[in-house]
Amino acid sequence: MLSAARRHRALIDSLTASGALTDRRLAAAFRAVPRHYFVPLHGAVTTSGSPLDADRAPERWLDAAYADEPIVVQIDDGDPERAEGVPTSSCSAPGIVARMLEAARLRDGHRVLEVGTGTGWNAALLAARLGDDRVVSVEIDPEVLERARAALVRAGRTPRTVRGDGEFGYPEGAPYDRVIATCAATRVPRAWIRQTVEGGLVVLPWTAMEGAGVLARLTVHGDGSASGPFLGGLGFMPLRSQRPGPAAAPPLEAEPDETRLLHGSDPIAPLTRFPTAFAVTVAVSGWRMGLRPAPGGTGRQLWLASSDGESWARVLPAGTAWRAEQAGPRSLWDEVEDAREEWRTLGEPAPERYGLTVAPDGRHRVWLDIPDGPGWEQE
Repeated sequence: MLSAARRHRALIDSLTASGALTDRRLAAAFRAVPRHYFVPLHGAVTTSGSPLDADRAPERWLDAAYADEPIVVQIDDGDPERAEGVPTSSCSAPGIVARMLEAARLRDGHRVLEVGTGTGWNAALLAARLGDDRVVSVEIDPEVLERARAALVRAGRTPRTVRGDGEFGYPEGAPYDRVIATCAATRVPRAWIRQTVEGGLVVLPWTAMEGAGVLARLTVHGDGSASGPFLGGLGFMPLRSQRPGPAAAPPLEAEPDETRLLHGSDPIAPLTRFPTAFAVTVAVSGWRMGLRPAPGGTGRQLWLASSDGESWARVLPAGTAWRAEQAGPRSLWDEVEDAREEWRTLGEPAPERYGLTVAPDGRHRVWLDIPDGPGWEQE
């Protein structure tokens, strides 16, 4: 039986060997803060839904605590009456945590605001790297925050933890050299930029649409704008004030305004791959998509719906071809096809070639390669 200490050591060795953790001072912080202090003894589950219980199955619990995988610690905001099974708080995968903290380019003396305390592990790592008095962490959920505070005590760390809506940052502690969000945002809150020093960084998971997220590192400029590159894909739970509404798939019996046949390769498959889906979501505004079985059990159907519910489209098998149907003031499938064609014309750039600028007035623009390059305004 491997001890927690040996598991912890093996995890950090693996992160450094893989290149996920390269900053020597940050690696020392990871070694100083055992992850299992921040995993609830009871009630947590793996992402596959397997329950974790430190008393009944201690080996499995420790294995999960030191695997490079996320652990779900809250479902449906802890409200048993919701019963929708949606994860709402987690202990992020160690490799992802290392990637985000490396992206923040932490330096001695930095003051950091963390948005989303969660289990407290990330706050503890920041405190170990910079000092407890250099870290403020804001959490909106009171139960999540109390568990995090207890875990921080166990770990011997005392960053400032505050209950509040992280969308507004924490002005009492500003200005900060870094703002690090552990929740995804579609609109970067103005408070995060205003509370960061000129030349400081805002590091966050950014998403144009649920499911197509990237890590963004934005540099704050003196005019109140912020801009910077995307550093590859990752998924996080959304900022609570920016949670998307329920996806409204068009009714199966809905009659289209237009129907046409699509010939050639499967038009659905590209949109299930992250590089294509990401490029399309930044080019087409205000929509959602999903998959469901096609009528008669003949494969799968792709559905699209505008955010206002006025337009929809669906693509489904039709013999050896495919049938596209759409209705409403927007021709959503045409918009998606145009966006895919534009992406192909640009050479099918990977998400890492894109970046984001947030203007002083809050406008968001995604760009390719350089801020003045080809770009797409975000609604």
